[in-house]
Amino acid sequence: MKILLTAVCLILSLLPARAQGVHDFIEGGFKYYIENDTAVAISDAGDDAPIPVTADSTLTIPSTVVHEGRTYRVTYIATKAFSVRREIRHLVIGEGVEIIGPYAFARCPNLTSMEIPSTLSCAPCYEEGFFYGCSNLCRITVDRRNEEFDSRDDCNAIICTETDMLLLGCRSTVIPPTVTTIGPKAFDNCTNLVRLVLPEGVRRIEYQAFRDCINLKEIVLPSTLDSIGGSVFENCMNLESVTIPRGVTKISPRVFSGCYNLKEVRVDKANPTFDSRKHCNAIIDTAQDTIVAGCGNSFIPEGIKGIGAFAFANSSLREIKIPRSVRHIGDRAFAECHYCNAVSVHPGNPVYDSRGDSNAIIESATGRLVQGCSLTSVPDGVREIGDYAFFGVRLPPHLVIPEGVETIGYWAFSNYCAIQYVVLPSSLKWIKARAFGYIDALRYVDMSRCSPRVEVFAFSGCKALNVVDLSPHPGIIDNLAFANCPCKESVKRNLEQRLKRQETLLDEH
Repeated sequence: MKILLTAVCLILSLLPARAQGVHDFIEGGFKYYIENDTAVAISDAGDDAPIPVTADSTLTIPSTVVHEGRTYRVTYIATKAFSVRREIRHLVIGEGVEIIGPYAFARCPNLTSMEIPSTLSCAPCYEEGFFYGCSNLCRITVDRRNEEFDSRDDCNAIICTETDMLLLGCRSTVIPPTVTTIGPKAFDNCTNLVRLVLPEGVRRIEYQAFRDCINLKEIVLPSTLDSIGGSVFENCMNLESVTIPRGVTKISPRVFSGCYNLKEVRVDKANPTFDSRKHCNAIIDTAQDTIVAGCGNSFIPEGIKGIGAFAFANSSLREIKIPRSVRHIGDRAFAECHYCNAVSVHPGNPVYDSRGDSNAIIESATGRLVQGCSLTSVPDGVREIGDYAFFGVRLPPHLVIPEGVETIGYWAFSNYCAIQYVVLPSSLKWIKARAFGYIDALRYVDMSRCSPRVEVFAFSGCKALNVVDLSPHPGIIDNLAFANCPCKESVKRNLEQRLKRQETLLDEH
């Protein structure tokens, strides 16, 4: 059922592009797109055109429309058809409508109630953000004759009848005990949700189910839960405490990313798969001795062998202390730790070090700087700034990469940085994709001493970057290395001029 719905939604998401051809008309304040001899898709008549709501702000999607003597069935609500419409408080979808297109009612801030017809057959929320950002939604009703979906027990939610998966919830949802799965993005951006109890019987929470629930302070998880998907609580910035029940056997990455106020993470002592030993405020894979997820109040206890991918990503962690026992640090384990200003590695650790009080994690054998912070000083012996090493880190305006560094990794300095000037060393050989991408303050790059290979989008989106000082032999620079930068054309002309000079010199000799 789940796979079928996904396929249907993906195929039908292409319909508006086909429908917006020559066969369209406006009738009764709606715009219609003729799909075939008997059916049409519907949307508003344009951003500036009023939509036909009643005195109590109810929008009713009609079942049929008559145009030029022909009656058409309204079967499809087009992509973004009524998005960002403040006029809508109540939504009634007429019998005959089968599909709601992606983002059809997204960000309708005053929408409080909706009625789903018996004919709806493609999930009105599954993965596509159909009602994303409707933060005041509090009443959801599915016609009892609908064979695909229901809102059993007047729960104020949409549930897939066959799979017992809750597909869409709201701030007043009371989850029935027959629900087994909280679907992907089911409560995504439900900003007025403050507290939620998941009943016994729920076994899985799918990815991003509670993402951007910025006012969610408390969630109670049932003992029957066995799987927690990726980014489930991402950006739940007011969530304060989470207890992982004894039955959970799977936790995907980024589960607490952006949970800046999360102070307490506990695992039920009866859980055989995970633990939170020594009151570390983190989730540890017991068999692997690896931290899966943590929070700003976590510490890494001695005996831990690994730190999993994204374990502390986008957390309020202020200090990173790597104990002697750690042998592996996963991809982006500490990425976007904006508040971190101290990093150290136990001097007895055989894999990593923080030589010279550098405030960095360095892979000793390779000289790769794995993770830095706002107070990092890149020490001698570092040959590579690793992928995401300073991603989202608030660095000072002047960045001088020291001699000896040969490679700057993917996204190494991207996002949120306050860097204005970058000076690159003569030793530099390689700048990977998006290494300096999207740094709004970046204005000047000095590459006058090096001839590196510069990959695609290496400086993409640096909207203030006006000056790039190139060396006489600038290396291999991808045509899109400076995409969406003011300096793009000047760099291109500079390279072309130098290439012509080289060709002239070759011809002369």
